[in-house]
Order: sequence, then C-alpha cells, then structure tokens
Amino acid sequence: MTAVPTDTLGAMPAQPERPAGLGEQVGRTRSAFGRLLRAHVTLLRAEIGEIVDQLKQMAMLAGVALALLLLMANMLYIGGFLFIGEWLFGSIGWGLAHGMLFALGMIVALLLGVVGAGLRSALVSFFIAALLAIGLALLLGSNVAHETARHFASVLVAPLDSAIAVSVLAGALIVGLLFALLFGRLAGSGGAIGGLLLGALLGLFFGFLVGGAPWTWPPAAGFAITVGLIAWPILNVVIAWPGLDVGEHFSRLYPRQTMEAVNETRDWLEEQWRNRSPKPGKK
Repeated sequence: MTAVPTDTLGAMPAQPERPAGLGEQVGRTRSAFGRLLRAHVTLLRAEIGEIVDQLKQMAMLAGVALALLLLMANMLYIGGFLFIGEWLFGSIGWGLAHGMLFALGMIVALLLGVVGAGLRSALVSFFIAALLAIGLALLLGSNVAHETARHFASVLVAPLDSAIAVSVLAGALIVGLLFALLFGRLAGSGGAIGGLLLGALLGLFFGFLVGGAPWTWPPAAGFAITVGLIAWPILNVVIAWPGLDVGEHFSRLYPRQTMEAVNETRDWLEEQWRNRSPKPGKK
C-alpha cells in the first residue's frame, strides 16, 4: 500500500472549504445590508441632530430679531402718532386718539376682507373720510360755522348766546339726516328711522362742538382728523356690506366638487351592487 503523506507534525492535510450555499449567501448578504443600513441610519441621525441644533439656534436668533422688529414697529407707530399729535396739534392726546382710530379702521377693513369685501370699498371710504376731514378742518379753522351760527342767532333770536342753540339744532338735523341715509342703505326703512334718531342725538353734541365756540387751527385740524377716522370704518361698512354674500364666500372653503364626485362614485357602486346581487327566488 502506498503511504498517506503527512506534514512534518504528522497531521492530516487540510481539506478544501466547502462553497457556501445559496441560502447562506443570501443570509450573509442580508446581514451585510442590515449592517450597512444601520450605519446609514446612525449617520443620518447624527446629521439630523446637528441640523436640528443649528435650526434651533437660527430660530432663536430669528425670533429675537422678529421680537425686536415688532417692538421697533410698535414704538414707531405709537411714538409717531404721539409726536405728530404734540407737534402739529399741540397735544399728545390727539396723537393717541388718531393712532387708536386708525388701527380700528384697519381692523374693520381687514375683517371686511375676511368676509369677502374687496380693497375698493376700503380705499373709497378712506378717500371720502379724508375729504370730510379736510372740509371740516377748513370749516372749523376759519370759524365759518361759528360765525354762521352767530348770524342766524342774531337774526332769529335777540341774545347772541343763542348761537349755541342754533349750532345744536343744525348739528342734530344734519347728522340725523346723514345717519338716516347711511343706516337706510344697510337695513331699509327701519334702519333709516333708527339712524335718524341716533344721528340726531350725536348731532346735538357735534353741533355744539362745531359751532358753539370759536376754534384755532391746531385743535380744528386734530378734531377734523378724529372725525374723519371715525367716519372711515362706518363708511367702509356702509359701502361694502350691501354687496357682500357671506354664505357664498365661505362656501368656497368647502370641497364641493370633490364631495360631488365622491357621492357620484358611491351611487354608482351602490347601483352596481344592486345589479349584481342575487334576486329573490333565483339561484
């Protein structure tokens, strides 16, 4: 017999490795892919953490900048109106009143925009209110209203102090008719009657202010601007409201076409089910 060769230590020679089967290769590939995927996920988490930290820092700095910007805008708005009130009209009270009334007018314009009013009504009403303020400032600053009231008082009644009575009656009549027209546009004849009564009451005080005593130019301008800013939101509502269709405006927020398509599909499916379901008595 031929002797089996051995190595120097007397051990048997090494056997060749058996090639891995298909299942084992798939397992190894899946394990390697899992390790690779976990490595990518770990890297992604680390990068996302760094990105989130950077975004937090950016958001904090942007938030502080936005807060300072809002504070600056607030200071400019309030301080600007107060400065103009003191500089032009002699009192910061005018600036405070004008700032509040201007903000109220903007709020009314924005709310009307929410329910469907366009920009045209806000601009037209502001233009009319501006003309009203200019005309009232000229009327008061020149004391035409006071001198006219004094003239009629001297003609109708002997005492000169009756100019106040003439001014009060004229104010009640003019403002009452104006409010009757405005409220009549909004609510018909009933609104016109209510507007007449409300306008007459307000007109008593308004007439006393306008013609009861002489004016100087700074307070006349401040008072006229105040009246114009009060008239702006009222005119805005009167002009915009009759043409608004609030229901139609908010109906656009409802997905009508999608719901109609869903209902049509449901009706079709129900019809198909009824047609394919077995009839009673048939097999």
